[in-house]
Amino acid sequence: MFGILLITILFIHVISAVFLVGSSIFVWVIVWPASSLAMPDEKQRTRFMSVMGKRYALWTNVAIILLTFTGLLLVYLYRPLYLTDFSYAITTQWGYFLTVKIVAVALMYAILYGNNLWHGKKFPKLAEEGKFDELKRMRRYSHIFSFITVGLMVVIILIAEILAGVFF
Repeated sequence: MFGILLITILFIHVISAVFLVGSSIFVWVIVWPASSLAMPDEKQRTRFMSVMGKRYALWTNVAIILLTFTGLLLVYLYRPLYLTDFSYAITTQWGYFLTVKIVAVALMYAILYGNNLWHGKKFPKLAEEGKFDELKRMRRYSHIFSFITVGLMVVIILIAEILAGVFF
């Protein structure tokens, strides 16, 4: 029974990670560039990306909640010592990698939500007002933060593979 519970929790964790990382890369590589080609009108394109972004944010938030909850649960079930003995986090190889992963996840969450909160409502407003130069400038910064976020997601996946014993 315990094995089925672990497999179910791990399955939810992996599916949530696949959705979050895969869809983020898909938006970056496919949706955003295609929106420029399909919609040359900046107002229309910004509106599309805003509507798509709001819908996408709902499922991204669900994935992040599931990842956080199942991640903590997996640590508790697999390595409870990590949560009760601070030295375990820095003196064991597994604990060290998990600590690095947790820091990377926290940084990724901060950049992801910070970027969305800072820029999210400004883009549609600037497009409606026809302030396209300012919109372009802000998009550059937003894209840098988004690129860093996706990069951190890839690093987190690599660390997860290390923790799962893929490399050693």
